[in-house]
Amino acid sequence: MEEKEMTSVTSFKVGGEYFCFETFKIRHILEMTDPTHVPLSKDFVLGVINNHGNMIPVVDFRKMLGLPTEENLPEASIIVVSVDGTNEGYLGVKVDEVDEVFDYSEDQYTSGVVIQVSRLLQKALSATLHIGDKFIYMVSLDELAKVVEE
Repeated sequence: MEEKEMTSVTSFKVGGEYFCFETFKIRHILEMTDPTHVPLSKDFVLGVINNHGNMIPVVDFRKMLGLPTEENLPEASIIVVSVDGTNEGYLGVKVDEVDEVFDYSEDQYTSGVVIQVSRLLQKALSATLHIGDKFIYMVSLDELAKVVEE
């Protein structure tokens, strides 16, 4: 029997929906802290944080989805990711709650997304995973970084 190739992802929840990043690109998961505001930045950029000497921009995934900001979410976290999978090009993403780490195979993966999202994030959501009773939307960090940099 041929073994299926598995890919590891870490899921998180925002506004009642589930999303995920490839696990190997996650560098840190931090408790929510107030980033330092950056004047003239986009409305979804919360500011920057200093993490181990790196200045990391932090974006609010809720705002990127077009959802209202929630200030008092007890499980809110900042997921620090490496956009290119190296130890450079960090981005912090504020999420409502980190969910779980799991592996998936090709038969649980569908290219395309069945959720309505803001125009801002349309290109950043690259696929849908169906795991148990959840639909989890895969976020392309390359595309997310382009949205932040534009």
